Amino acid sequence: MGDRCYSTLVCSVRDRDVFEKMGFRLEESTALSADGKEIPAAIVMVDEEATNGHYDELTALKSIPFLVCNGSCPGAFGDHLIVSDGKERHYSEALHESSYPAVRVESSGMIRDAEVDDTRKYWAVYSAAVAAIKRIARHRSGPKMGDTPPGSQTLDRASIG
Repeated sequence: MGDRCYSTLVCSVRDRDVFEKMGFRLEESTALSADGKEIPAAIVMVDEEATNGHYDELTALKSIPFLVCNGSCPGAFGDHLIVSDGKERHYSEALHESSYPAVRVESSGMIRDAEVDDTRKYWAVYSAAVAAIKRIARHRSGPKMGDTPPGSQTLDRASIG
C-alpha cells in the first residue's frame, strides 16, 4: 500500500477538476474556516489513500488556493497541513487528527521560538488562502466576460457610425 494517508482538502468550486485528477473526490460536507464560518463557493474533497499526502502535486500548484489536512502514515510521516493562497504555500506539522498546527513543548516546558514562528506563518498563509477562495466566489457571482448586465447596451460594428 505504500505511504498513504487520509487527506481532506478545501478549495474553490472552480478548481474541483484539478484535485479530482489527483484522486480527490467530493465530500458532502460544508467547507468551514477555523472560526466555524462557511467559506462561500468552497467545497470539501477527500482522498482516503493519498500517496504521500499528494505532497509533490500540491506543492507544485500555482495560482490555486487550497487548505489540506493530511493524516499520519505510521513509519513515514505524521499528521500535517499544507496551505496555499495561490502565490505562497506553507507546510506545518499538525496536532493528531486536527486541522491545527502543532507546537512541541519540551519536557522542561520550553517552547522553541522557531515552532511558534512556523505556526504564525501557517495562520498567515491560511488566512490569505481563505480570503483568496472567497475572492474567487465573489468573481464567480459577477457577470462573466461577454455578459451584458441588465439594462445596458452592447456596441457592435453595425451600430458604430
